[in-house]
Amino acid sequence: MEAPARRRARLRAAFVALSTSCALLFTLTPAAYAEPDPEESTTAPTEPPVTTEPPPPASPTEKPTTQPPAPRPTTKAPPPPAQKVRKFTVSVSDVVLGDAYWQGNGSSKLVVSVQNLGETPETITGFYTFPSGTRATGGYGIDGCRTSNGTLSFSCPLAPGKIGRVVVDVDVAPDAWRLSGSGNVTAVMENFPEKVRNFSITFSTKPPVPGIELTADPVTLPAQATPRTETATLQVKLRNTGSAKAAGAVEVVTPPGVDVVSFPSVCRAQRKLSPERSRCELGDVAAGAEVPAGFVLAISTSARAEVPLTGAVHGFLAPIGLDPVETRTDYKITGPPLAGELELPTDAPASPVAVTSSQLSSLPFIVGIIGLVALVGFLVVFSLRRRLRDESATPDGPGMRDDSGARDDASQRLVPESRRSDEDLPPLPQRTPIPRSLTLPRLPKGPVAGSGFRQPEE
Repeated sequence: MEAPARRRARLRAAFVALSTSCALLFTLTPAAYAEPDPEESTTAPTEPPVTTEPPPPASPTEKPTTQPPAPRPTTKAPPPPAQKVRKFTVSVSDVVLGDAYWQGNGSSKLVVSVQNLGETPETITGFYTFPSGTRATGGYGIDGCRTSNGTLSFSCPLAPGKIGRVVVDVDVAPDAWRLSGSGNVTAVMENFPEKVRNFSITFSTKPPVPGIELTADPVTLPAQATPRTETATLQVKLRNTGSAKAAGAVEVVTPPGVDVVSFPSVCRAQRKLSPERSRCELGDVAAGAEVPAGFVLAISTSARAEVPLTGAVHGFLAPIGLDPVETRTDYKITGPPLAGELELPTDAPASPVAVTSSQLSSLPFIVGIIGLVALVGFLVVFSLRRRLRDESATPDGPGMRDDSGARDDASQRLVPESRRSDEDLPPLPQRTPIPRSLTLPRLPKGPVAGSGFRQPEE
């Protein structure tokens, strides 16, 4: 009887526990068992809403558990390629005349040199402007340069670092030495500022004018890293070599960019005849007397960059009752080149036509010499071969046994023994010996019929 009672007590305890669990479940989750909305279809299942609770705020002392997003890699664009350097320089010579000019020959040359200092091939073009009494009569170019427009312009396609030159034939009028002024050469490169270089008409000797003597000392500038305006003094001396006093005057002609800024105290009067020509009146100069004068020159920045420069001084003496006499002398303004600047060659090279003609004229002579040498060599070799062949065929020649029966060792070293052509051939078969029984028939005594011989008479 105790067993059923215990079973019923256990069942009641289980039922109470189950009822308590269900009540707690319905109490904690009432929305899961809410009544459905009558307006909604009862056939579709209703899903319980998902509630998301925000995370609790982090304390100020705690670090956030989530790491910040990694920065996106940024790709930098490659830097633009560096622009290649574009640069050129130009140098111009003076038109120099010598003793032949005073005899009526006014021909000379003007040399223009250009250099490509950049990193790309460039074409440098230019033209010339000549002073009064001077004109171009021809010209040519070398090292890639060529003249055009009747030699009044030039064009030079040059690789980086290359130098090209243009030579212009110039004719100077007989009275051009009395005139002032200078010429210039303008060179330009595409999309690049042009460069202008000036040149002068200079004379290596003075005009043969008696009764007057004029000298001018060269002007030397100090070294500079960059061009700047500076001053220098030009010393001039005028001497009266005649037998009577004469009124003297001096005119200083300056190159472009140079100006006379101060006159000497010996000048009785001074004035500017033109921007590049200044006159100083010296008054009477006694016979045999010499008057020194110092003119202060201002050299501009552009002129300093073009040194060496050339100027001229004209001297005048006017004796009483006689025609005035005039002479001329030139002076140089020199100085070391600026830092990084090199002076280009301005010597006049030979014409390409002249070089070609000289090469062609000497070609037959060279060919004749080569042919003669070849003929002599052939005869020497032929003579040696013949001599060696004759010596090898002679019993007593070199390489044979001497009186002592020994071979000359020196001949063996100098002339090696020739190889026989039949050394490598197989030996020839032995021929059958002639049988001893074979004998020739005996001819009868006396002349043979038809032989033409007659028996000697007894």
